[in-house]
Amino acid sequence: MKNFIKTFLAIIFVGAVTYTCYEVSILSDRIHKIEDKLGGPIKIACTEKATIEKVRRSVVRVVGGESEGSGFAINKGGLILTNFHVIESEPSPKIVLPDNTFETGQVVMADRDADLAIIKISKDLPVLKLARLDIISPAEEVFSIGYPLGGSLPGEASVTRGSFSRFIKDKKNDVLYLNTDMTFVSGISGGPMVNISGEVVGINTAGLLLGGMGTAIASDSIREKCRQMSIAEDPLKDVKKTIFQPNKNALEAVRAFYNYLKVRRLEKAFELLSDNFVKGYSFEQWSYGYRPLLDTTIVIIKPDKKVDNRINIKLSTKDLVDNEIVYKYFEGYWDVRKISGTWLLWKPRVREVEDPDEDWFVDQDVKKQMEDLVKAHQDYKKYLPEMYRISQEQGNDQLSMQELYAKAKEIVSNSQNVVP
Repeated sequence: MKNFIKTFLAIIFVGAVTYTCYEVSILSDRIHKIEDKLGGPIKIACTEKATIEKVRRSVVRVVGGESEGSGFAINKGGLILTNFHVIESEPSPKIVLPDNTFETGQVVMADRDADLAIIKISKDLPVLKLARLDIISPAEEVFSIGYPLGGSLPGEASVTRGSFSRFIKDKKNDVLYLNTDMTFVSGISGGPMVNISGEVVGINTAGLLLGGMGTAIASDSIREKCRQMSIAEDPLKDVKKTIFQPNKNALEAVRAFYNYLKVRRLEKAFELLSDNFVKGYSFEQWSYGYRPLLDTTIVIIKPDKKVDNRINIKLSTKDLVDNEIVYKYFEGYWDVRKISGTWLLWKPRVREVEDPDEDWFVDQDVKKQMEDLVKAHQDYKKYLPEMYRISQEQGNDQLSMQELYAKAKEIVSNSQNVVP
């Protein structure tokens, strides 16, 4: 009887152990599946809430004259990474920090082909770590964080969730991309794409591919391209330069005034104002109204055809007001005078324009010149790329379309006649 009881108990024990092992195996398999989905056992200990809160402290809004996007701290010393196309026409973008203050940044390195740029600011933000892509798993969950729709959508950085799909190689520019099932909108460009641990697997790059797929420049390419930029002979060759020549003529005096506002060198802008305009106000009094100014962009600037030293101008501005970017548009003119050998802004007549239409942004004189050029020269399309390049050179913005055409044709013809 005793042997029977012992045998019975042994059978029960073995059965219990076997059942327990079976349940543990099932549980282990489920845990492995969860780990695989989240990217491994280390990542399973991370929580979405903690990761997103951590990453948001490093993500900024990047505001340029013609573009807006996002960026994030990539290194100590106030170094911010973003896309080149966000700052392409703006060497001194405004950086709106997570606490809703802002600074004027300085582009220190850029690579147009890789679509990357590094901006320096004075404030240090928590640095995000670049992940090694050999640890990313198929269908792993990733998060894109940034400011979609730019300043038109106020508040903290938005979060988009998706899954990693595949790698895409750009052999021409030697850049690796991550493809995901997320859909990006303008403004999120330059923000980080992170895994559940908050490590950067890529930088959001909207608009590279058709089909609504969220694409990011992979972290391995970010690391290598940053290294290449840091040792480049001219790391700013792709960045538009702002040249100030306020004492050249009336036109350049007005242009310099607004460009000084753009880069927030308010003291230099104030120096270009005549006593007739200032009327006894101090710099502190005058500059008070420019505290929220993020950007001033010249839309059109040209001398008046009838009045000497009168400069006609159209402007767009961006102000940061209560965590929201407010857009305004202005048009009018400045009368400028040369006083004691210095060009100074004498008297303005500038008014705000509410909801300008598309034609407001078009220089009608240039439009008419282009129409005449098309009628006169059937081969104009052949020279358009060179015409555009010439127009972007410093001092050529006042050339007529016919002058640009003539210069472009001469350059192209000379290059074709060169014997290799």
